[in-house]
Amino acid sequence: MRFITKKRVAAAAAAAVIAGGGMAAYAYFTGGSATSTSSPAHTGSTTSWSVTLGAFSGGPVYPGSGTETGTYTVTNNGSGDQALTSASATVVSDTGGAVTESGTAHAGCLASWYSATAGTPLSGFNASIAKNGSTTGTVSVVLNESNSNQNACQGVTPDVTVTVG
Repeated sequence: MRFITKKRVAAAAAAAVIAGGGMAAYAYFTGGSATSTSSPAHTGSTTSWSVTLGAFSGGPVYPGSGTETGTYTVTNNGSGDQALTSASATVVSDTGGAVTESGTAHAGCLASWYSATAGTPLSGFNASIAKNGSTTGTVSVVLNESNSNQNACQGVTPDVTVTVG
């Protein structure tokens, strides 16, 4: 028969503590996953540009000759920087195609006889225009030769629209 000695009791107790401690190293919970979604950040949006036309000079235009040139100014009315990507110009017409001057149509003078061209603004395209900042460009108008009687356009100062994006 074997006797239980103090040494054996101490060794058994130490083994139990070590085994228990080793088990404690593995006795834990892992955290579950969690996701939080909210909308704390507010992103702005684009704002329409403001476009103004200056006086035209250099003319008058005649069928097939002469050019009138003016200046357009584009202002960023937004709350942040915006990039100007395009500019185009047109001679305004009524629903029948007649040129308008101060909103009044001139029968027989066709807007299609005119060409309007918006030049590249000083900032260039795709350049960032700061809030309340502006850039300028030129717009040119010519009266093309139509190979028809264009007398109805004599003395007319056509309305011009510059559209930017």
